[in-house]
Amino acid sequence: MLQKLIADRLLTLPPFDQSTPPINPAFPANFALAANRVYNIQESTNVGSFFSPTRSSQVVGGAHAAKGHRTFRWLPWVKGQVSSVPLAGGDILTGKMSGCWLVIFQLNGALYAGHIGTEDAPTSANSLQAKAAWRNAVNANQIAPMAAFNPVANLPPNGTLNLKNEAAEFYGAFEPSGQVYTVVMTVKGTSRRIARVLPRPTTPDVVGF
Repeated sequence: MLQKLIADRLLTLPPFDQSTPPINPAFPANFALAANRVYNIQESTNVGSFFSPTRSSQVVGGAHAAKGHRTFRWLPWVKGQVSSVPLAGGDILTGKMSGCWLVIFQLNGALYAGHIGTEDAPTSANSLQAKAAWRNAVNANQIAPMAAFNPVANLPPNGTLNLKNEAAEFYGAFEPSGQVYTVVMTVKGTSRRIARVLPRPTTPDVVGF
């Protein structure tokens, strides 16, 4: 999926499935395993002026019928919980990001990508619950933290993000290798324009909330 996020291409995004996953007793308290939220980027078409066309693609549910690199998994933001998907498999996209931490952790020998579901208010009940869920699982050795990053922290200056005076939205992404990214999109009518895809560094863990 990430290789198809080409600067200045347009995407029409669906309403991603943000519903709360069912409780999984194999996971720590307030961790949620989100499975089977698969989407793909359809083949692009030309839109706009005949003399200055722009490539545009629809994002739809399900795996791509022929090209696996167009398929990705959606990791929902679940308020008050650490939503998770296995890291192995296709690329992972999550968002929109405004300050939540994204993490990679090991549980029972498998690696997972996680989204710590805080809210804008750091002291809200959901924010405190999500942060405590992560912290408690780490401190109790229920999980082994491997990497963490905040997709909207320490970004390059806006002038380098290819925003073109458009409102920005930020998403986080994972490759199965563990490389992580901030995906910068801008609002373009009913579509989103891909501005930049930034590889990001990680820290070994985040518990100092």
